[in-house]
Amino acid sequence: MREVYHLIRKLGVTSKYKGYYFVAEAVKISMEMPERPMKITKDIYPYLAKKFKSTPMNVEHDIRTVINVCWTVNRETMEDIAGYHLTYRPTNSEFIDMLAYYLSQSEQ
Repeated sequence: MREVYHLIRKLGVTSKYKGYYFVAEAVKISMEMPERPMKITKDIYPYLAKKFKSTPMNVEHDIRTVINVCWTVNRETMEDIAGYHLTYRPTNSEFIDMLAYYLSQSEQ
């Protein structure tokens, strides 16, 4: 989990954002089940909402806020992690998948 937090901080996001913890947990879940497609709306948001005593709508919004901060503050690092030039801000599921894939590749 430390690697996940480090990567999110590298993108310019700190723990002052609620989405920081939501993104970290979503990436962890995604990495634990790489063979299964991630259903962010049906699986991830409700799980995180329950775990952090929030709502799925707030979880979605807070993750989007983190992505907007990364996009605004540190787009170059975001592109390095993605491995290609980003022409648009990634969706929540694309962002989580991007981080999970990057971390899984760095472990090998």
